[in-house]
Amino acid sequence: MFQMMCVIAELERNLIAEKVKEGLEASKRRGKTLGRPKLDKEKLAVALRMYDSEEYSIKEIVSATGISQGSLYRAVNRRKLEELKK
Repeated sequence: MFQMMCVIAELERNLIAEKVKEGLEASKRRGKTLGRPKLDKEKLAVALRMYDSEEYSIKEIVSATGISQGSLYRAVNRRKLEELKK
């Protein structure tokens, strides 16, 4: 009896996964972009210039550009790593 319930649960799980894949493919065909929105490169460049000028605090940069604090720090650290590799 338990084995029969497991088989039915597995079948239902497979059907749900199939429906999700079909839905994602249909969304892509309609031109819908999936996933997280991309970070605006211009805003990031402005934020990095503000950071480099050392005239603005992190809070001021974040509020002026509209990017998150984590994104700013990630970009700063990525740039520092690239400079170290050179």
